[in-house]
Amino acid sequence: MTQLLLFLILIATFLSDFGFGKDTIPLQSKTQPSGNAQANLQESQPYVASIAVFGSPRLNETVLKQVLGKELQAWLSKGLKGDASALQMEIALAKKVKDKFDLAFAEWTVMQFFEESDLAIHITLDVVEKSDAKRRMPFNPVPSETFTDPDGLLAAWRDYEETALDLVEAGAIKPDTEKCPAVHCPFGHSHPKLKKFEKIFSEGVKKNEKILVDILNRSKSLDDRASAAYLLAYLNNAAKVAPLLIPAIRDPEALVRNNVLRVFGDIAEKYPEVVLPTKPFLEAIDFPRTSDRSKAVYVVMMMSMGSQQVREEIVKSGVPALLAMLKGNQPDQRDFSHNILRKISGKEFPASDYLAWNNWYQKTMRDRAVPSVKK
Repeated sequence: MTQLLLFLILIATFLSDFGFGKDTIPLQSKTQPSGNAQANLQESQPYVASIAVFGSPRLNETVLKQVLGKELQAWLSKGLKGDASALQMEIALAKKVKDKFDLAFAEWTVMQFFEESDLAIHITLDVVEKSDAKRRMPFNPVPSETFTDPDGLLAAWRDYEETALDLVEAGAIKPDTEKCPAVHCPFGHSHPKLKKFEKIFSEGVKKNEKILVDILNRSKSLDDRASAAYLLAYLNNAAKVAPLLIPAIRDPEALVRNNVLRVFGDIAEKYPEVVLPTKPFLEAIDFPRTSDRSKAVYVVMMMSMGSQQVREEIVKSGVPALLAMLKGNQPDQRDFSHNILRKISGKEFPASDYLAWNNWYQKTMRDRAVPSVKK
């Protein structure tokens, strides 16, 4: 086993996020770059580049290290060494913080971004204060219905994903770079092993649209809801797909929200003529999970590029979440937030100058006589 593949498996011990993100790739045991990037990464060593807390003014890296002490370093060490006990430690440490500070939510997110010769790992403890739970976790009730797999589409989707991930591991394809016959494709269908699925999905989804929408919204199966989100993209009509997926932005499970927001990332980027409602995405940029925010903020950034109305709505209610991400440790969130702030303000403060951006926001709210929201 190569050093790189070993590293990918070790990092998978940390991960509770699955699925590729827009410019944000949480590692899986079956993902790796290829070519020169792979050779350079094989010569590199993974390292923890940052540890942060998102979601509470009571917590930061210093407080976290004080509360967890040597246990934090032990967990990181075990994770990097591939010790199977790291996963249980991850759960226990999050619970320890959650209980001590009486939080509504506390979970770790471990992200690694593919950058040549750099295996930097960014770790965030995502938390939600009980006083913020209603606002930051406005999720739908957990669905409870059972559905039959329509024409085997759900099983076929899982077969497609498994086959595609094997091809990514072998360096035969790259995620999100293949020609797509749908509104969104994680892996495309150019490779011969994936070609057969194109007809299965394109024809099967059109035939079973209604039942797939029902599965997305009402199935008790997390995996089925997550698969339905991707399958509905094969209607290949962004204006039709968008309203079908909007309710699932509030799904109670992060994986479903991840898939739905990924589809919206492509809609916002590739189909700017489709008008998306701003409110659901401004809510999502303050959702509990890093995976929520990374994808939602990309959608908001793309929406802000061509609409003054969207920019006005962001100024009214989205800036506190953007400032929090600007101050956070996740590189993609920081960059996207910075781009949005520049667009809505006309200012060119650097991303590192949080104080300047916060001062601009406070002044803007005073000038508009609108009470600012503190984060």
